[in-house]
Amino acid sequence: MERLLVTGLLLVVLVSIGSVSALQVSPTSFTIPSNIPSSFNISFYNNQNTTANITLNTAHAKIVYGYFFSNIAASPQSFTIPPLSSKTIRFTFNPTGELSSLPIPLNISYTNNGQPEYLIFNVPIVPIQNIIYSVDHASSVYPYKPLDFNVSMINVPGQIGAILPISYGLYRSGNLLYHVSSTVTMSTLGINRFPISMQLNSSTAPGNYTLYVTTDYAGQVSASNTTVSIIAYYSLGKTASSNIGVFGGTKSETFTNNGNEPISTGNISLMIGGFNSIFLTSKTASIGSPKIASYALTTSAQSILPGQSLTLAYSVSYIPIYLIIAIVIFVIALFLYLNRKLVVSKEVVEHKVVGGFVDVKIALKVRNVSKKAITSLTVVDAVPPNALKISSTGPKEGKVSKSGGNLVVKWSEGDLQPMDEIMLMYEIKSKLGIIGSINLGQAEASFTFEGKRFSRKSNSLVLNIK
Repeated sequence: MERLLVTGLLLVVLVSIGSVSALQVSPTSFTIPSNIPSSFNISFYNNQNTTANITLNTAHAKIVYGYFFSNIAASPQSFTIPPLSSKTIRFTFNPTGELSSLPIPLNISYTNNGQPEYLIFNVPIVPIQNIIYSVDHASSVYPYKPLDFNVSMINVPGQIGAILPISYGLYRSGNLLYHVSSTVTMSTLGINRFPISMQLNSSTAPGNYTLYVTTDYAGQVSASNTTVSIIAYYSLGKTASSNIGVFGGTKSETFTNNGNEPISTGNISLMIGGFNSIFLTSKTASIGSPKIASYALTTSAQSILPGQSLTLAYSVSYIPIYLIIAIVIFVIALFLYLNRKLVVSKEVVEHKVVGGFVDVKIALKVRNVSKKAITSLTVVDAVPPNALKISSTGPKEGKVSKSGGNLVVKWSEGDLQPMDEIMLMYEIKSKLGIIGSINLGQAEASFTFEGKRFSRKSNSLVLNIK
């Protein structure tokens, strides 16, 4: 690793140029993997005003500090470069298997217009398995944030623009959680640095995971593994819904574990209240069984797992309240009906218009609806104030008198046996020109029943005169 580090640093900072002034050569530094033939494009630039006739002599390449290559070739070996022009030549290197993480000065002779010259290249030879130089990342990360890391790779092909496949991901206890495959492009010679961002699932369980990165060149795989810690965090989301109206309805709350560790349900509940508890019709829990304690709905489940949701819901019906009210009203009405004792009804028997006057005949029906006799019966009916003439008629005549400034008709009938009925009648005459309608108010009957005094009123009427 120390030798590789030295190699990487030298490749970044070392830029050597050819020893000749007539030609400029680029690049002059590149990395060659051991045991694998490698080819590189090298540019020759003629910076003179005359044509350069170049002949390469790769067979006599001199390697200082030893011979690391079994063969070095160039295509083409002879070529011409016009003034101020360039030419790209393909070089092929066959390493012998010996390694050198430090750049090797490699001298290749050539002739330029018959004059002998030479090129100097600085070439480290590194083992293929060390393409991945390093993987740098934060030691821990929250799963709801991206896992950002940097992969440094040695440009083993030694070519700018070389594309290498790369795979990376996370695994734990032999289980693969994430896996991504893509490619990277070598933008410089030597060490290239690639920033990578991997989005995790926010519910990823806390703990230590293995971050792996792999690549290959010419079938040789290079891999690097490192440890990253996923941090535990707590996050509980809540949504509520209620559609309870005057007749009842449903209320629910949903609790979602947005964190990456289980959340206890000990403090999670849906309040019902004492009133709703009385009219509860159903209760549900999406996890576990629903329970009610202290007027609150809970679940028998002990926890909510990461990414899991718990919905608590209950339904109430207030219809029994209205049924009770209806029954009470019915009972009261039935009680009053059965205890009416006496019924008084009022109706217009006849009315007619004669000579600009209207005559109206009014009848009062009085009936004992009880099973016992009614005594001391009196019936009083107020006469409309616009009446010009009042006369009692029928078998039971009443007396017309004043009461409180108003004219009334009064009958004193004494006793009325069970289920007996009497009819009391009177007539009024009014001037047609001063009336459009006649208001006939309620008549009132007073009587004694089982030693107690009671009163009952009749209905009222409005008679429209056309």
